[in-house]
Amino acid sequence: MAERYSNKPSKYERSYRILEYLKKNTDQEHKVKQSDLRKIEYLKQYIGNKETFNDTIVNMANAMNSDSNERINPEEEWRIVFDAFARRYGSEGTEEEDEEGTQRMPIRGLYYHHIFSYDEINSLIEGILFSKTMTPEDGEKLIEKIESHLTTKFYPKGAKQICRVNEPQLTEKGRMRENLKLIQQAIDERVQIRFRFYGYNRRKELEPVREEKDTVSPYYLVANGGKYYLLACKEMTINEEIVRNMSIWRVDLMGEMEIPGRDEKLGIPGIPALKKEKVKHLPKQWSEDFHLSHLNMAFDEPVKIRLKITRVREKADYTFLHDWFGDTFRFVGKSDIVEVMCSPFAMVNWALQYSDRVEVLEPESIRRQVAEKARRLYEKYGEN
Repeated sequence: MAERYSNKPSKYERSYRILEYLKKNTDQEHKVKQSDLRKIEYLKQYIGNKETFNDTIVNMANAMNSDSNERINPEEEWRIVFDAFARRYGSEGTEEEDEEGTQRMPIRGLYYHHIFSYDEINSLIEGILFSKTMTPEDGEKLIEKIESHLTTKFYPKGAKQICRVNEPQLTEKGRMRENLKLIQQAIDERVQIRFRFYGYNRRKELEPVREEKDTVSPYYLVANGGKYYLLACKEMTINEEIVRNMSIWRVDLMGEMEIPGRDEKLGIPGIPALKKEKVKHLPKQWSEDFHLSHLNMAFDEPVKIRLKITRVREKADYTFLHDWFGDTFRFVGKSDIVEVMCSPFAMVNWALQYSDRVEVLEPESIRRQVAEKARRLYEKYGEN
């Protein structure tokens, strides 16, 4: 290893080493003062005398807590914080030029204000753990980098691995990542995409569902139930009438994706997408409750549906209802009668799945569909 040219550290090195220590060993709940830092053996050579240390910290705070015009940033954007700096420039400080304003500011209550809170770090790590485009090994490495560079020694580390069930992957992770990237680009630029849609055959191989590619206007990318979906519109002509309904596509079943009509040299982003207002059943603004009324990402228009919860041993269990509808269901009329907003197609299949726990009361059209499916099931499985 090369030796230093001088035993005296440069101003830059002094600032860098102190900053490095503060990032890893301080936060808003764990502050330090000059005497604490002098007890750290490897920091001694970088701290210098009292005046040098004071100037170093003040210069760091001025540089990291202000913009290019030397205006102090809002407090939430500060990085180097200590009591005297907060009193002078903070919201609770005073603008009056007192005796302290002409002297060196004492360095007490010093800490590094991290860009990400621990709750935000937890959200990042949770997203990595449940990512469908990243291997467990790559995820673990990324989590280690996040914990090493974005947290302190006080960060309560959690699980780095979650045992995953074996889920069939219909596309390579690399292609999935490219699909998501291109779709997001098209959404941002409000242009259409074209792709070939696939499904499995009896040989357990992917094959195109139809010969021609599908062209759609993309609007929302949704992660739900371990898969990515695209909310879009495929404009069609049915009986000489143009139909523009919302459709939902699984991203892992898309291939050969492109943005038709795109010419970067001429600055043409592609074919303009249909405006949201022209698409039937498409939400104009995204709602995090979308999946609660579109179970299993069914895409027909949700309607009000009245259900009766079946009592078992004089007790009704609402856990399964909450698992699917959250707290969006409401009680109406008699006890154990609830109302939900749900896709009719999804409700028919859901009601059959929980036929021992729930009964569809209204609307009559959905009740008849459930009854018809039940009749066909009886014909298939009933006594001969």
